[in-house]
Amino acid sequence: MNAQRLDWSDIPYVLAVCDSGSLSGAARAMKVNHSTVFRRIEGVESKLGVRLFERVPRGYVMTTAGELFYEKAKRLREGLIDIESHLGGQDLRLEGVLSVTTTDSILHWLTPLIQQFQTQHSAVELRLITEVRALDLMQRDADIALRPTNNPPEHWVGKNLMTLSYTAYAHRDYWQSVKDKPDNQRWICLSEELTQSPMNKLTRKLMSEGAPTTVANSVMGVFELVKGQLGIGVLPCYLGQLSDELVEVIESDPIHDGQLWLLAHPDVRRSARVNAFFEFVSQHISAFNKQ
Repeated sequence: MNAQRLDWSDIPYVLAVCDSGSLSGAARAMKVNHSTVFRRIEGVESKLGVRLFERVPRGYVMTTAGELFYEKAKRLREGLIDIESHLGGQDLRLEGVLSVTTTDSILHWLTPLIQQFQTQHSAVELRLITEVRALDLMQRDADIALRPTNNPPEHWVGKNLMTLSYTAYAHRDYWQSVKDKPDNQRWICLSEELTQSPMNKLTRKLMSEGAPTTVANSVMGVFELVKGQLGIGVLPCYLGQLSDELVEVIESDPIHDGQLWLLAHPDVRRSARVNAFFEFVSQHISAFNKQ
């Protein structure tokens, strides 16, 4: 057996290469440069006396030894995550890091609320992650998810905060100039990969055939373009109601599609900072729903 012992800190680098299949992908995941990953992998292979990867034109492919290492190391990672979840979730101190994943539009809406929470709980360091994709709370990519969904994962715990509503908005000055000129009404649409979103569904229903369009690839993009008087856009009502400059247009009832869920891993749900965030956000959004 090789006498040299592995450095535990090298293992995440090997896992990152296994997961991404390349040094560049691993470097991005680990937030280091390419040469650091290369050096770590070389060091592990040297200590073990085996090659974990075959270097091929398309990247790094695991050898048989690499596949065995990957399976063992994954179980180790899962065990460490489990330990962290169970012990970290029992933290009764209202302090420390609290990571929250949400969308850019929900963050924009709730920024004043988050500011209030941070003022009241200054010892809690909020880390806000805006992602379109849903991060994996089981892998501790975040502590809390505040996201629109119709089907929250069964193994997460949380609550349905509100049903999401959507309607068409325009800047009041833009609408005044085009409300009697249907052919001149430009629509702001979400890009094609988001065609199944409730925003695009309602847009297709309301806009005239052949109407001029401008395309944005995010909800906040639509919001900013509508505010900038570039056209009419369907928005979540929580966002459209933020600006006094925007007015509801087109005679149509809002559509209701999906719920806003506040979710957490069941083990971290017991921590004081997670519990405080849950109670604070739930209370204030409940008040918003009653307006």
